[in-house]
Amino acid sequence: MSTTLITIVAVIGFGLITGTITMIMIFKLLRNNKQKQHLRKSILMEGIPAEAIIYDITQTSSSMDGRPGIRLDLTVTQVDGRTFPTIVETYIPVTHIPQFQKGSVIHVRYIANGNERKVEVEDAYIP
Repeated sequence: MSTTLITIVAVIGFGLITGTITMIMIFKLLRNNKQKQHLRKSILMEGIPAEAIIYDITQTSSSMDGRPGIRLDLTVTQVDGRTFPTIVETYIPVTHIPQFQKGSVIHVRYIANGNERKVEVEDAYIP
């Protein structure tokens, strides 16, 4: 075999391998995002309603469908009066921005899984 043929086969083989790895990573990422969206929706549909106080709000560098991404530092008050702190990253419609200020009380829903709690904001944007 000539050196040129070996080089061509090596380049094609390398391209196929890297292309396959890239496609696998993309499909895993898409599946993971779909699972996260499903979890968020199920928390909002089936979660326990509660109120939360916003202690800090920070805009993230992301956005979804024109809605800004935010990180909320919350203290959630459960129905039984106990509280727990949490940080939620979500997207909010621009028209809801006045509701999301430090010290504001917002409605959330959460699910408890052992000591871990997953919280979602009721007025957040879910595609």
